[in-house]
Amino acid sequence: MAKITIEKLAKMIKDGFDKTATKEQFEGLEQDVSALKKDVNTLKGDVREIKYKLSEATSSTDKLETRVKYVENTLNLSAQKS
Repeated sequence: MAKITIEKLAKMIKDGFDKTATKEQFEGLEQDVSALKKDVNTLKGDVREIKYKLSEATSSTDKLETRVKYVENTLNLSAQKS
């Protein structure tokens, strides 16, 4: 069995601590994650608003199409295909 010197053990422990995140780094990560959560929530609200407006636009388009068909039928016009 190989023996480890005190110096080697101390270096191994120091290397382990060197690779560990500092309190400041961890707090910075917490702030970054918090900011990302806020941004995601904002994006979710924006997407909901876009969906609502798209739904309204689709409804308006459907109503307009119905009215155009009514006018075409009333004036006995054939629908022109584009």
